[in-house]
Amino acid sequence: MQVITDANVLIAMLIKPGKPIDLFFDSRLSLFSPQLLFEELRNNRREIIKKSKLTIEEFDWLYSILKNNIKIVPEEDFLGFREQAEHICPDPKDIVYFALALYLRCPIWSNEKQFKNQKEIIIYATHELMAAFEIF
Repeated sequence: MQVITDANVLIAMLIKPGKPIDLFFDSRLSLFSPQLLFEELRNNRREIIKKSKLTIEEFDWLYSILKNNIKIVPEEDFLGFREQAEHICPDPKDIVYFALALYLRCPIWSNEKQFKNQKEIIIYATHELMAAFEIF
């Protein structure tokens, strides 16, 4: 299954690793993201390190693993879906995630409850994906 990965899912995994990390390495999932995801991780680096108690080196190592396992789709590839995404995305700062989901015709993996306040794109919270993939 192809799925767009939202930054909040990865930030949560970095801060408090647990069973949900199994999803990240599940071969049944193909993870995609706009470049924005990695900008969000970098912008929240200090907070992630503080809350997770990771060292800078550990964060950088995990960041590189994430970058190698998530396919980044250049924004110019899905720019044509931005206007449609603007109409359905509940939060203007997340329009690129919705545009990419429209472009790839796939769901978004996010724990943002407000994302479900629209009917165009399927949104899976972590616990929903874990149940779908029978990861307990």
